[in-house]
Amino acid sequence: MRRIVTAITAAALALSLVGTATVDAAVPGYDSAYAGESAFLTLAPGETGMFTVFFANTGTVTWVKGSATQVDLAACLEDKVTCNAQDTTEAPFNSSWLSATRYTTQTQTTIAPGQIGTFTYSVRVPTAAAVGTYRFNGALVLSATGADIHNEGYYQDVRVTAAAAAAVITSIAPTSGGSQGGTTLTITGTGFVCTPAFPTVNVGATAATVTSCGPTSIVATVPAGTVGTANVTVTNAGAPASNAATFTYVDTTRPSFASVTVGGNLATLTFSEPVCRTAAFAATDYTITVNGTSVAAVGDSAPTCNAAASNGVTSFTVTLATPTVTGDTVAVTLTATGAAKLEDSVGNEATAQTRTATATAGETTRPTLAGATGTGGSSVITLTFSEPVYCADALEAGDVTVTAGAVTIASTATNTCPATAGAAATSFTVTLASPLAAATAYTVTLTAGANETQDIVGNDITSPATITLTTPAPDTTAPLLADTRLNANLVTTNLADPGDQFTVTFNEPLGQSSPLTSSSTITIQDSDGTVAVITCGGAATNSATCTLNAAMTVLTVTLSGAAPTITSPGSAPLIQVTATGPTITGTAGITDVAGNAPNLAGSADVLINTE
Repeated sequence: MRRIVTAITAAALALSLVGTATVDAAVPGYDSAYAGESAFLTLAPGETGMFTVFFANTGTVTWVKGSATQVDLAACLEDKVTCNAQDTTEAPFNSSWLSATRYTTQTQTTIAPGQIGTFTYSVRVPTAAAVGTYRFNGALVLSATGADIHNEGYYQDVRVTAAAAAAVITSIAPTSGGSQGGTTLTITGTGFVCTPAFPTVNVGATAATVTSCGPTSIVATVPAGTVGTANVTVTNAGAPASNAATFTYVDTTRPSFASVTVGGNLATLTFSEPVCRTAAFAATDYTITVNGTSVAAVGDSAPTCNAAASNGVTSFTVTLATPTVTGDTVAVTLTATGAAKLEDSVGNEATAQTRTATATAGETTRPTLAGATGTGGSSVITLTFSEPVYCADALEAGDVTVTAGAVTIASTATNTCPATAGAAATSFTVTLASPLAAATAYTVTLTAGANETQDIVGNDITSPATITLTTPAPDTTAPLLADTRLNANLVTTNLADPGDQFTVTFNEPLGQSSPLTSSSTITIQDSDGTVAVITCGGAATNSATCTLNAAMTVLTVTLSGAAPTITSPGSAPLIQVTATGPTITGTAGITDVAGNAPNLAGSADVLINTE
């Protein structure tokens, strides 16, 4: 049974076995004869090996893979009689077996009577396997039923040796590289085993290509990966993985100018990823030719990068000094100067490239006046448009009027309409000669001459353009104190020491700038009747720093000078902090945006305490 096969002439062996069916055949028409096997294996924990065994078809039925006559190599218990079962000691060695109790099926598609069948399967030593010999018993069975064909007591052994020691990484260089891969990585450490095969180097879950190996140094090529950190490990054959070193994949891919379309005086540039502008537009950012003749670029709509460069766009327009006509051949070059001003979110500059396009008809839709807003008491109104517009020729005084009944208010020459196509916006403000009335419906009329209000293609707004503006009713609701809280009471229990602090939370934004000035005061009274005035930003003798949060709803008052000015003494000196006082009894110079003073009587909390 232990005939080790290193080379075999299948035809010769087949001739010697034809017609040699034995009485041990268990299924009519099926029989087999052991014909050799590969060598036993010596493996360490974690290693994988392969067994191959050969059986001759000595029956009368052809074994056909995928049919009812397919033959499998089944696992057997140590008694070599109980098959289609596996011992618990060998079961963990399963390495892609046919099933838990079938090692494999026939390799050949058909094995006719007299031919040799090949059966190959893998075993992988568990990492926790003990040193010793593990026997894999087997027999051929009919795949469909599991019926024994001719059990000859086949087995093969795996001798498990002690696990090799894990390698140790002390450093890697470099510690970062492009996410596209290709970085040459040098790993320094100890215990690298380079024979008979190089160790496996993994960066994350992907194997790197090891190009050289020594006991203390490995050089590998980093595979492509996802931007972020990945663990680098070295695994010697038959050993657990080493400790991990951290490699950081970074985005080093430069944005590319992918394509361009042209219509009228606009070229739309598309990029491989979002880009934004780090420096102002200049005509030298682009070189443009139309039918071979140079045409200047006069602006573009690439956004200026915010602090995080997170506002990039994948396409933007470049405005040409001269409109194209349908059929023109247009070449747009993003110059090295222009490319250096366009970056992705991690700072990679764009690449200088040229793209061409055949011009199509330009867009001819005129912009429209879409809305207008304003408030009573203000002379500034905001006009909103259906698309970005600019004023190549500045709007003049009187170009905008607002009319309510017999009252007409004309605009001044002051407005914020952008002067260039690159700065075009969907809204701008206009300053009127006098303020609007509250709760009034006005008709806004924009009378614009040529080039005074146009979209970035050059289409002028239809003039005159009208829209209705209704100012809201005046806000007469007083703000309320929702929460008053003592934050710090230093040195004494009086509210009198520098650093003593309280906050007042209002139910709506205040209209003052932060910090408040000496025109703002707060009057407080304690439980013994003492009344004092705190002046925001006032003289050093009674001043406090009064600041507002970003939402303008929380006022923080911090004493910064001498004690607040006592205007009416009580039974005890200074302002006493107790469970029932002090309370806020008055304010001056503190209002909401509409100018309404706080309603202290209707407020939920005017008591300065720690609750």
